[in-house]
Amino acid sequence: MSDSLAIIRTYATTLTDTELASAWRLLYEEHQRRGEESAKTLRYTLSAGDQVEWTGRGRVIRTGEVVRVKRKKCIVREHLNGKTSTIGSNWDIPLAMLRKIV
Repeated sequence: MSDSLAIIRTYATTLTDTELASAWRLLYEEHQRRGEESAKTLRYTLSAGDQVEWTGRGRVIRTGEVVRVKRKKCIVREHLNGKTSTIGSNWDIPLAMLRKIV
C-alpha cells in the first residue's frame, strides 16, 4: 500500500463522522473530475477502428475495437480470442471507462 493510502486509512479511523463525510465528498468529486477529463480527452482522440480496453463485470479486462464514438459513450465491438469478430458483442461503454491501447 502506498503512503498516501496509508494516510487515508489512518484518517478514516480517526476523523469524526462529519469530517469523514466531507473527506469522502472531496475524494468523490476529484474522482469524478478526473473521469470527466479523461472522457473529454478520449472523445477527441478516439476514432473508429482504434483498439481499447476496459474492465468488465467480474473485474475481467476486455479488449475491443471502436465502432463509433458518441458524445459520452463509445460503441465497441468486443474481441473474441484476441480478434475482432463479426458475431461478437457490441457494447455501449462510457468514455471514462475506456483506455486506448497504443
